[in-house]
Parts: sequence; C-alpha cells; structure tokens
Amino acid sequence: MYKKILVAIDNSRHSDHGIDLGIALSKKFNSLLVGCHVYDASLHQRRFRDMEKGLPPQYQDEAVLQQQRDLHTSLINQGLKLISESYLDVFEKKCREAAVPHKSLLLEGKNYFEIIKEAQGNHYDLVILGAQGLAAVDSRTLGSVCERVVRRIKTDILVVKNNCFKGKAIVAVDGSAQSVAGVKSAISFAQLLNLKIDAVSVYDPHYHRVAFGSIAKVLSKEAGQIFRFKEQETLHEEIIDKGLAKIYQGHLDRANHMAKDAGVEINSILMDGKPYDQILKFIFKEQPSLLIVGRTGVHNTNGLDIGSTTENLLRLSPCNILLTGGNLEAERRVATVGSEFQRVSINRKDSAFVSNSQLHDENRFEEFTASAHEIHEKPTIKAHDPVIWTQEAQTQTERIPSFIRNMIRIKIEEYAQENGYKEITTKIVDEAKSNLMNDTSFHKI
Repeated sequence: MYKKILVAIDNSRHSDHGIDLGIALSKKFNSLLVGCHVYDASLHQRRFRDMEKGLPPQYQDEAVLQQQRDLHTSLINQGLKLISESYLDVFEKKCREAAVPHKSLLLEGKNYFEIIKEAQGNHYDLVILGAQGLAAVDSRTLGSVCERVVRRIKTDILVVKNNCFKGKAIVAVDGSAQSVAGVKSAISFAQLLNLKIDAVSVYDPHYHRVAFGSIAKVLSKEAGQIFRFKEQETLHEEIIDKGLAKIYQGHLDRANHMAKDAGVEINSILMDGKPYDQILKFIFKEQPSLLIVGRTGVHNTNGLDIGSTTENLLRLSPCNILLTGGNLEAERRVATVGSEFQRVSINRKDSAFVSNSQLHDENRFEEFTASAHEIHEKPTIKAHDPVIWTQEAQTQTERIPSFIRNMIRIKIEEYAQENGYKEITTKIVDEAKSNLMNDTSFHKI
C-alpha cells in the first residue's frame, strides 16, 4: 500500500512524532522511509543585506561590506548544513534501531516549495509532515508549511498531531471515490496496526430546509404559483427527510461490505447535521488516534484542492489525520470505484441512462451508492430505450431547485418509460409529478 514514504523533518515536536509514525508504518508496510530536511541559507543572506544600512560607519565601506557578506555567507551555509545534518542524524539513528530501510535528503531552498517538488517528482505513496513546525505558538493552529503542502500535492498525506497509532481510528464515509480510498486505508490499518475502526457518515438535511425557507421569503405570490412552491416543498421534504438517511446508510453498508470481504469488523455510525461538526464531536467523545478522511468529498467540482469538511477537520481535530484519495494508486482507483458501483447498479431499470460521467454526477452517484448493497443480488432487468425531452419540458423542470432537479428528472424518465412514452412533454411532466406525489414507493428513495 505505502511502499515509499516521505517524512518532512525540522526537529520540532510534531516532526519527531512523524518520524516515529513513519517507522511504525514502514515496519508494517515494508516501506522505504525517506527523511527530508530543507534549509534556506538565502533567507539569512537577504536579511543580512537588509541590516547593512544600520551598521556603524566603519562597516559601510563597500570592500568591508563584501568581506562581511562573504564571511556571513560561509558561516551561515556551513552552520545551517551542520544543523540540518544533525536533524537527519536523529532520523537515521531511529531507523537503524528499528531496522527499517531508509535514506536521507538534505535540500536547500524554501521549505514548503522543496517538499512539494520532492513529493511530486519522485512518486511517493505517502507524505508525513507535522501539523506545526518549530515556530508554533498556538497548538490550535495549522502551520503554514503544512497547509501549503497539503493544498499543492495530490499524494496521500498523514498530518501528525500525536506520536502513536493505538486504540481506534475513525474513517469518514460519504460515498465519494476519495472516501472509498479512505475505507480501504482504514481496513489496512485495522489489519496491520490492530486498530478498531469506526465508520462515520453524516448527512445534512438542515441546509435544504433553510434553502427552502430562504426561497419562501423572496418569492412573490405570483412567482410562488409559477414555481409551485408548496408542491415543490412537499416533494423535497419527502426526498430529503426520507432519502438522505438511506443514501448515507448505503455508503456505510458499502464500507461494511468492503471490510467484511477483507475479514475486518467495523462499527458504523450514521448521524445528521453539519458533517465536520458532528465528526469533530464524535472525535472528542471517542478519542481516536487517527482520523481518515478523503481529501475532497462527494461535492468536489472544478479541481478542488481540499474539501471544506476536510479543511475544518484538519484544523480542529486533535488527532492524527490521514488525507486519502490523492496518490496515483488512488487516482487509478477512481475508475475502480466507478466499476464497483456500476457492477452492482447496472441491473437497475434506469441503467440505460448511466454513463461514466453520470456516475460522478452528485445526485446520481449518491442514488446509486445508496442502494448498491441491496441491488447486487437482484436479477438483471432489461433496459428501456432512451426517451427524448422537448425543450418546453426541459424548461419546465428548470424551475425545480438544483439540488433535487436531477433526481426528479430521473423519476420522470422512469415514469415515461414504464408508460411507453417516447417523448417527454410538459403534459408528461405534469402526469409524472402528480404520480410521484401519490406513489408511496417514491418515498422509499
């Protein structure tokens, strides 16, 4: 899993913890451990230049200044190199005592930039770095080097806040490819490090209620009638209140299925609320040594570097945090994840509408993963021919709020297919919506 691990070293408390955790992982995964320290001699040279104007007059002669510059540069370069080598000596000693394969890197330049360049250029499976460095003044903050590296590299990252893997790990589950990668990592950690695993999934129905409340405040009476606000609200409440819980329970069931196949038992917890807030409360209650969370979540769009839930947990969680789904293996796994869910989903009667791109659509992906654990045992159902939408019908459904529009359109297409319609008109849309409001099976989404 992790065959080549980069550990950023700066002699801070968190850096020392990172070495210990890196050694623990190296012993279990048989990994090559690469310790890396970066020093910046040019920074000190620039600062010396900035201070030259404040030197006494006898030192302002250019020849004297140049002599002092050369002396300062020599001392700084040699001194920083000696100090840096001593940091790496500590790393090497610990590795030798633990009998793990290792090597050291001493780099010169801007710390975060050189770490990023090394991580990106030499195909590491995991990067380990402390949440804070030597200059930390507030234990509740995230160091600037850590934050810059996390945002710029795609490799799995272990952000270190304590020095052990013990007791329990929590994995956040939301059905995304990154989340699936996290579940796989959690299974490996359970097998090799004897950690108990809690899988936590949090759905948030409250935002949608607030959104509808906000809409109600701005719609005029006439606009409300055109929008069919009351009808939309009733339909939406059925989907959100009864649908989201099942969707996210489906994510947990999938995680349990993956763990069971690997011979690992995990405990599943389904909660509602703001995801980062509920997960954080659970962390403070359970006191795990490790949180595993996808770099981004199910709502990732436009090449997002880190999701908001992950970012909040990274800053606020007191335990070590493994960000998953970013390395090359995990990127290849995106296709695997799609095929896993496709394999158990293509037997659905609406399989005619499924393409690889649609599987990553927010609403369709959630719907598929929610019922995947139930569907894989069902017999194959013949797919219908696709139906065509008229422009008027498409315009009519544009009035539906964006966060449920795709789901409603899918149900309308199903209705049209089941009744033999080849084209969806505004009349068919009205029929389908009326049918959906009265069909109790729709409430089981």
